[in-house]
Amino acid sequence: MGNILRILIFGDPANDSNLISNTLDQSELSFQLLKTVALSDFHLSLKSFAPDVVLAFCADKNALVHQALNLIQALDHQPAFICITKPEFEEEVLKLVSLGATDYLFEDRLRRLPTAITQATEKLALAKSTKDFTLLQEIPSAIAVLMGKKHTFTFVNTFFQENIENKLIINRSLKEVYQGSDFDFLNEKADQVYETGESQLVKELTNNSLKGRYFNFSIQALRNSNGQIEGLLLFGSEVTEQLQYRKEKEQVSNEIEKLLDAVNEGFYLKDVLNNRYLKLSAGCSRIYGYNLAEFHENPDLWYDVIHPEDRYIAERDGELLEKGEQTKSQYRIICKDASTRWIEIKAVPHLLNGVLHTVDGVISDITQWKQTEEQIKQAEAVLSEAQKMAQIGNWNFDLIKQELTWSDGLKEIYWADDTLVPANEHFERLIHPDDKLRVEHEVDKLIRLGKNMKTSFRIQNEAGEVKILEGENRIEFNKEGVTTRLYGILQDVTSVKVAEETLKKSEANLRTLLNHTDAAYILVDQELKIISYSQLAKEIAEFRGHYKELEGNSILDYFAKNKRARLQRIVDDVIKGHNMSYETNVIEKDGSEKWYALKWIGVNDDENQYWGFILSIKDITEQKNIAKAQHETTSELIRRNKDLEQFTYVVSHNLRAPVANIMGISDLLTAMEADPSAVSELMQGLRTSIKNLDTVIKDLNYVLTVKKDAPERMKEPVEIQTLVTEIKSSINNLIVSENMTFEYQLEEEKVYTVRGYLYSIFYNLILNSIKYRQETISPRMIIKTYLTGKHLNIIFEDNGKGIDLKKYGSQLFGLYKRFDVAVEGKGMGLFMVKTQVEDLGGSIQVKSEPGKGSIFHILLPINDPPTALTLR
Repeated sequence: MGNILRILIFGDPANDSNLISNTLDQSELSFQLLKTVALSDFHLSLKSFAPDVVLAFCADKNALVHQALNLIQALDHQPAFICITKPEFEEEVLKLVSLGATDYLFEDRLRRLPTAITQATEKLALAKSTKDFTLLQEIPSAIAVLMGKKHTFTFVNTFFQENIENKLIINRSLKEVYQGSDFDFLNEKADQVYETGESQLVKELTNNSLKGRYFNFSIQALRNSNGQIEGLLLFGSEVTEQLQYRKEKEQVSNEIEKLLDAVNEGFYLKDVLNNRYLKLSAGCSRIYGYNLAEFHENPDLWYDVIHPEDRYIAERDGELLEKGEQTKSQYRIICKDASTRWIEIKAVPHLLNGVLHTVDGVISDITQWKQTEEQIKQAEAVLSEAQKMAQIGNWNFDLIKQELTWSDGLKEIYWADDTLVPANEHFERLIHPDDKLRVEHEVDKLIRLGKNMKTSFRIQNEAGEVKILEGENRIEFNKEGVTTRLYGILQDVTSVKVAEETLKKSEANLRTLLNHTDAAYILVDQELKIISYSQLAKEIAEFRGHYKELEGNSILDYFAKNKRARLQRIVDDVIKGHNMSYETNVIEKDGSEKWYALKWIGVNDDENQYWGFILSIKDITEQKNIAKAQHETTSELIRRNKDLEQFTYVVSHNLRAPVANIMGISDLLTAMEADPSAVSELMQGLRTSIKNLDTVIKDLNYVLTVKKDAPERMKEPVEIQTLVTEIKSSINNLIVSENMTFEYQLEEEKVYTVRGYLYSIFYNLILNSIKYRQETISPRMIIKTYLTGKHLNIIFEDNGKGIDLKKYGSQLFGLYKRFDVAVEGKGMGLFMVKTQVEDLGGSIQVKSEPGKGSIFHILLPINDPPTALTLR
C-alpha cells in the first residue's frame, strides 16, 4: 500500500491518540491522522477527509459508535471500520462486527494495529472486487467466497485451506462440506445472510480439527453493481491469542478481586479527568458503609462524607496529587450509619504529559488504632495526674547513654516544674545532710550486689522545707550481665508519716475515752470493716456468743444472720447521710431479755466526703423494765378507773332502782293501816325488789371475780373447732330447733391462750347469733382464722338481725346495755366478751347493719413462748 492512508479517529475517551500515532510510526504504513469526538464533526470529516480507515473507540454501550457505523455504510466509498475497546466490552464490539464493522482490537494490544489496518483495507478491497483474489491468498486470515443460494465454494485462500479445511472444497456447497460436523450451523447462518443481507458473526469457534485454536467467523453479503446479493464472503480471524489473553487477564483479575475483597483495606482506581471510578474493592463499602453502586452514582461521595473539620486535609492532598506527589493522610469520615471513623488513605497519582489522569490508592480503617492511641494518651495523662495526686514519681538512669529522666510527679516532689532537666547533681543537692551517706551507701550496694532495694530518706530545699520519701530502687542487666539501667519509684510520705503519728495519739485518746463510757462504740470504715472498738463492745459480743476478734471483720458479722438484710438498708441510709437511731430487744442465750439503744452515725472528712460510721450500743434494759412496769401500772389504773366508772353507773342505776322500791314499800307499810290484802301485795313487791337487788350484786361479784383472776389464768393450746363442738353440744337443743349451721375457714386451727376465756367469748357470740336471728331464715355462723404478723385474727360472721351502730355503737359493749327488748337477756354477754378479749391482750371490733347480720373481728396476740435467740 504505497498510498498515504487517511485514518480518522472517533471517540478516544482515554486520549490514546498519541499512543496510536506512536504505534503506527513504528510500522511501514504511511498515514495521516485526524481526530474527532462529536458525531457531527465525524459526519463532516467523512466527506471532507474521505478516510480509508476509521478507528472508533467503544468504551461502553455507546449508541454513537453504532450511529457512526450507520453513517459509513451510507457512503458510496466505505472505509474500513475498526473498533478499539477494552476486554470487558468485547460483547458489544462483536455486535458491531456482525453489523458490518471490519475488525476490532483491545486498547492494551495495539501492537497489532498496523496488521489490523492492513487486513481491513485488504478485506475492503476484496469486497469491492470479488474477481481479484490474488492478494487474498496472502492474508493471514481464513477467507472463502461462496456463490449462489447453495453457497458453493468458488474461492478459499491458503490460510483457510491450511487451517480450516484442508480437503478439496472448491465447487462444493457449504452444506456438502460441513453437514454433520461442528461447522454444520454455518449453512443456517449463510441462508440468513443471503436472504436478509445482514451480516452474521460467530465468535470463538473451535473443534478438534482446529487443534485448540479459536476463530471468529463473519458472513457478509457480496453484491453486484446493482446491489443484488450474488454470493457470500466467509471471513475467519484467529482469536486464540486474544482469547487466552482475556482468560488469563480475567483469571488474574478475579484472583486480584478476591484478594482485594478479602482484606479489610479498600482499594480504588479513579479516572480523574472523567470523574469516574475504574475500580473499587469491597473493602471501600465496608469502611464507608455505602455500597459500591452509591460510589459510582456519586463519584464525589468520598469527599462529601469527610468530617467538615478535616476536609482541608483532602484538599491539601488534592493539590499534591496534581503535582504528581504521592500522599498519605489520616482524617475522619462520617459513615452512612452516622458513626464517625478514622481512615488512613495512601494515594498514587498517574500523570500523562503533566496532566493528572488517574489516581489509585489504599484506604485503611484506623479507628481502633486511633481509639487505642487516644486511650494511651489519656492513660498517660491520668497516670501523670495520679502520680502527682498520690505524690508518687519514678526515675530512670540509662547507664549506657548516661541519661537521667524523671516523671512529672517526681519533678513536683523535688519542688521543680516541667522545665527541669534532671541531673544527678540536682538529686544529690536536695538530699538531707543527715541522710546523704546512707543514700550513697544504698546506691553503691545496689550496683555492687545487683539486688532490688527499698529506700527511705529525706530531702530539703533552700527554704528549709523537709519531705520524707519512700520507694524502691531497681537494677537491670543485659545478656552479658553488665548493668545497663537503674530505675525506681519514690513517694512523698511526709503527710502520711505525720498523720500516722497524729493518728496514734488520737487512737490512744479515743480508746481511753470510749473505754470509760457506759455505751459500747464500734468504728467502721467504708468497706464495713471494724477498725476499732471499745472494751464494752467486745464484752457485749462475748456475752452474746461472739468470741472471735472483731477488728478486720465485717460489722454485719456482729449481728444475727437473719437480720443482715435490714442492717444493710440501715448502712445504705447512713452512707447517704442519714443518722439512724432505734431500740431493739434481744433474748440472750441464758433466756434473759435485754434492751439496747443503737445509733448509727456517719463520719465525714474535712471535705465532707464519707469515710465510715460509728455504731453506738447502750444497754437500756433497766430503763425499759422500769418503763414497762410504769406502763403496766398505768394501764391497770386506767382499766380500773374504767371499771369503777362502769360500776358507778351500775350502782347508780341498777342498784338504786330496787333500793328505792324497797324504801318506798317500807314507808307505805309503816304509814298505812293494817290491811291484810294491801300488806300482802306490798310484801310481794318488797320480795321482788330484794331479789332484783340480789341479782345485781351477784353479777357485779362475778365480774369482779373474773377481773381478779385474769392475770393468774394458765394458758394452754386450744383447738378452735373442738371448742366450738363443745359449745354446740351444750346448746344442742337450740341449734337443732333453729336449724343453725356452721362454716369454718380456719388457716390456724390452734391458739395458745386461756381456755375458759376463749370458751366464754365463743359461747356468747354463738348464743347471740341464735337469740338475735332473723325470723324468716335459719341462723348461720361463719368462723374464720388467719395470722397477721404476731396476731391471730378470729372472725365471727352471722346472718342475724344486725345492729344499728349509728345509734348504739358507743354503748354496744356496756354492762346491762340491751337494744332489742323483744329478746330475753340482761345485757352482760357482749360486756363479758370485750372484758375477756382485752384481758387476753386483744381487741374487738364489729361491723353491722340492720337486716344484714354482724361481723365480729377479734385480734389476739400469739403467746407462744420464745424458743431461740431472736432480735426484734
